[in-house]
Amino acid sequence: MDTETGSDAAAREVRDLRNTIGALRDTVERMRQERDRVVQEAVAVANQEITQLKATTAALRQALEEERADKERRIQEAVRGSADEIKQLKAVIAAIRESLEKARG
Repeated sequence: MDTETGSDAAAREVRDLRNTIGALRDTVERMRQERDRVVQEAVAVANQEITQLKATTAALRQALEEERADKERRIQEAVRGSADEIKQLKAVIAAIRESLEKARG
């Protein structure tokens, strides 16, 4: 007989459903693994970028500190130069005064 009994059909349906469930579980697991891989890659890229940004920040901070130190050094040199020039001008003025007083007197 070619006719299928109800229990044979039910058994086949149960088998097919189990196979479908197994395939779906496999698909879900592969999707989870792929998602985890993508997340790990994104985290790794973000960590690399953070590391690069930290290095850039440190380099810029160092350059800024060096620039500040150089500026302070140049200011101090300018102040010393001005003080020396003032001292020389005062000496010239004193010499001129002395010369004028000698000429008057």
